[in-house]
Amino acid sequence: MSPRLQSGLLKLWHAWMAGAFLVAYATADDDTYAMHLFAGYAVLAAVAARLLAGLAVRSGPLALTRPSLSSLLALRAGRRGRHPLLAWFAAALLAAIGLAAVTGALADGATWMEDPHEAVSELSLWVIFGHVAFVVFLYGGKRLLARAVAAAALLALLPSPGFAADARRDAILADYAAGARKVDAAFAGFDAGRGETLFRTRWAKGDERTPSCTACHTDDPRNPGRNAKTGRAIDPVAVSANPKRFTDPGEVEKQFGRDCKNVLGRDCTALEKGDYITFMAGR
Repeated sequence: MSPRLQSGLLKLWHAWMAGAFLVAYATADDDTYAMHLFAGYAVLAAVAARLLAGLAVRSGPLALTRPSLSSLLALRAGRRGRHPLLAWFAAALLAAIGLAAVTGALADGATWMEDPHEAVSELSLWVIFGHVAFVVFLYGGKRLLARAVAAAALLALLPSPGFAADARRDAILADYAAGARKVDAAFAGFDAGRGETLFRTRWAKGDERTPSCTACHTDDPRNPGRNAKTGRAIDPVAVSANPKRFTDPGEVEKQFGRDCKNVLGRDCTALEKGDYITFMAGR
């Protein structure tokens, strides 16, 4: 197989792997779980295909170079050639992503594997970032590094994510307040006590598996929960334990649209949504 053909196949493999991993990472939610599974198995197939190609090809871009300490020592001695750290990054990348895919496949049947799967997936993301950063530095040089440092310094001057999250949450609450005021001109603000009542009340018209919010989120919303229908782990709903909660308007509406019907058997009002967020923001 010619080096040119191997190079083209390697680019296709990168697109396959990157696309499948991105879709799997972005669809780790109950509503898109089927797509998450499909993408996860696509990642597993990509890892297997890369290993098989590396075993079948002895030389060229598709060949897998074994990482070795001797190559690193040779680099220090001033020898030129393919940077030895590329082999180490390739091995780390395949190992991390492969482990994430395998634990994901196991978690599909064994819910206790979900937490290890999520942890390995997060680790894989950092390995990917490291690999990309190293390749960019290797082929872009110090000029790109200087730009990256300048960009990092600029980001450090921006408001912290916590303040940004609070601002986004406040904007969502303001929208719900406007909606509540349209229904009741005497609306005087949201109440955390009403929100807690909404959270803990056992309702009779929703799904029997989710008679209350606590069925999935436990009695303490600061603790991780578990979906009562699928058994999948759920991040804490309280803002103190999960600052990203209630900061994405589209995600907030999607969650309320699904969960209110499951628990209450109807859509939540703007007042109920605002009370609920106010309660969770104070937990």
